[in-house]
Amino acid sequence: MATQQDYHKAMELVKRAMDHQMAGELEESIRLYKESIAVCPTADAYTYLGWAYSYQGKLDDAIAQCEIAIQIDPEFGNPYNDIGVYL
Repeated sequence: MATQQDYHKAMELVKRAMDHQMAGELEESIRLYKESIAVCPTADAYTYLGWAYSYQGKLDDAIAQCEIAIQIDPEFGNPYNDIGVYL
């Protein structure tokens, strides 16, 4: 079971991953999203991992990550929107 400390570490990794993604460093961003998920799986990390995959043209993988995000937090709106964009 993840602790609050795990959650905060995971979200810090998501922030770092997003910074790399915005800099065009997709492989590093993907690595950091996966590291975040390993620490504490969050809908944010799965959604943004999907977003990184979409930048690589891997739309099926992107949708699959969004579906996992929805399972984790059905009230987090981003993955629903992203799936619509990917389709």
